[in-house]
Amino acid sequence: MKRYTAHFFAAWQRGGMAAFLCSLLAISCQIKPNYSLVTHVYDKPRLGEKSYTTTDAQTFPYRKFVAFRKKSSHPDTVVIALHGFCGASIDYENLGNYLIKEHPEVALYAYDIRGQGFDPVRERRGDIDEPANWYRDLHTFTDLVRKNHPRAKIVWQGESMGALILSNAYLNNALKGGEPPCDAIVLSSPIVGVRGDFSEWKRTAIHGVGMIFPRARLSLKTLSGGENVQMTATSTHAEQSETNAWHIERHTLRLLTSMDAMIMKMKQSAETFQVPVLILHGGHDYFTPPGDVVEYYKHLVAVPEKHRCFYPEGHHLLMYDEQKEKVISDIGTWLSDLPELLAQKKSKDMQSANRR
Repeated sequence: MKRYTAHFFAAWQRGGMAAFLCSLLAISCQIKPNYSLVTHVYDKPRLGEKSYTTTDAQTFPYRKFVAFRKKSSHPDTVVIALHGFCGASIDYENLGNYLIKEHPEVALYAYDIRGQGFDPVRERRGDIDEPANWYRDLHTFTDLVRKNHPRAKIVWQGESMGALILSNAYLNNALKGGEPPCDAIVLSSPIVGVRGDFSEWKRTAIHGVGMIFPRARLSLKTLSGGENVQMTATSTHAEQSETNAWHIERHTLRLLTSMDAMIMKMKQSAETFQVPVLILHGGHDYFTPPGDVVEYYKHLVAVPEKHRCFYPEGHHLLMYDEQKEKVISDIGTWLSDLPELLAQKKSKDMQSANRR
């Protein structure tokens, strides 16, 4: 139930020059053959009991946490949750079970992301042909869930890489002139920029090699130069990778460079948000210094309400760190209060319109 979002990124930033160059020289030996899409039973978008089919007839697993309520069969709020790099939908089990018990009016749907450890196409694990597929998957899954809960408020929640995907999906939709695709956003441990100690020439070199060998694969161990990363107060990346069934050993350069490009658009994405935003981050996050999140927070200029929860002793995997009860409680409270917040916003908007 652990995630290692953007581990590759920290490796680029802190790895030694020799290890970095060796990594680039080794990729030609690690190129995987291309893969063909699998034709599944359903050729149109469909939400099954444990899996969903997206627009290109690909099927992915998902988990749902929906409480049975005597007064109403429909939740007030539904969270669409995206896990992090090398993660899985089970990463939201803690939060999902908490919501069922403490906030039954809030449901949570978490799906396994294309190209990650539970992708049914094994050759695609650790790869993404184009990030637009991530965005379409999110929009499709959201539409399918919305049909099941037409009266519920929809919240997009992303942890680390999941935050990258939803932010860029929101940005692309805004640039096309679309209406907000969700009613609120929750970002947990977002990667909001490139660390200052990472040389520009390294990024340029990786992007250049990635253009020549897009499907070449590098292991996280190679990228890190042997450096281990503290993910929670009591666990490291290496310890987690040994126990997770969904761990991916090697990732393609086109996936890594795509994520880098998405990171560079995070501030631009923030400026397009027009819905309430909750941000959670830790003081010991290996990938994103607290100051970077504070600066990113300033770019949320068009949102009706924003709130930032900072955990000084927290690491990257906040929902599994020592203060996880506090983190999950903060998320649950914010989600439970959201309908009232949105109702107040609607009332103010109507009053403003009447004055014109």
